[in-house]
Amino acid sequence: MNTCAASTNDIHLYTLKHSSMAKPKRMSDIFASSAEKDSSAVTAPATPYSSEGPTLPIIGGADADGEHTVGPESNQAAKGSRKKRKTEENGSEIHIKADAQPVPSFDPSLYQPWTLLPAELLKIPQDRLRGTKNVVPIAYTRNQNIKGGINRLKTYLGAYKNKNQPMDMPEALKEADVVIAVSAQGEGTAKLVSIIDLVRRVVAPTSKSKLSAGNVETWYMYTSLANIEVEKRAKAMSDGSDSNGQAEKPKSTADEDEEEEEEAFELMDVDAPEQEQEQQQKQTIKAPILTVWMTKKNIPAFKEAFGEQTFEVQALPLED
Repeated sequence: MNTCAASTNDIHLYTLKHSSMAKPKRMSDIFASSAEKDSSAVTAPATPYSSEGPTLPIIGGADADGEHTVGPESNQAAKGSRKKRKTEENGSEIHIKADAQPVPSFDPSLYQPWTLLPAELLKIPQDRLRGTKNVVPIAYTRNQNIKGGINRLKTYLGAYKNKNQPMDMPEALKEADVVIAVSAQGEGTAKLVSIIDLVRRVVAPTSKSKLSAGNVETWYMYTSLANIEVEKRAKAMSDGSDSNGQAEKPKSTADEDEEEEEEAFELMDVDAPEQEQEQQQKQTIKAPILTVWMTKKNIPAFKEAFGEQTFEVQALPLED
């Protein structure tokens, strides 16, 4: 009996406990209650537009004052100005680089090679060269076109003529004692030697050409060497390399300390003239000038000073 009474009490207590809890709501009741809450809620007003803070421009629109904001046309104009500015900057850089490049020097003495003759031969122009009136100077540079140089020299020697593109012939070539002086300076001397060697082979007569129309002429050749002083032009290296093309080594702290110590000593006025003279000598270098003299009549003074060579030329037949 006691056991049954206890179980009955437990069931009664469990029923009372769960009966006090709220009954679960249906889905329709939940949706209805949420709709009522939305309708009863107060809508907050939108924040008015203010121009006090930082704002972004409206593309293609206008502001309150009626001024147009940034649009596609203004964007294109801005891009165009940026492109123009970039082009100008690039152009200025190209202009600076072009100015930095060394300009090749072409000494005028190449067209007056008789001025470079030794002192004992200075009287030759007055006697044998007839005051240089019968001298035809030719100057070659290191950029000389080999084919053009060969054709010009062959034409002056009378072994070639281009009918399609005739070449201007100096009046001195009509003289019997004409002297052709071919000169080059510095690195151009190698180009001169190559052209002279090729011309001598091309104009040389063959066994068949000797039998054909035309006469064979003997020319005398003399080679003289002189030098002139030219300004030394240092090549500017933008990649951190020296004039020899080798990369410069970074200076150590010891080298920097030595430079600071050397700068601590001031040069006296007594040393100024010697320093200027040494600096001037460093700025100028001696450049060789090679001149090849070619003439139909030998020059004994040149033979004694420079030696003598001869070569034959298969000349073109004379025109009526």
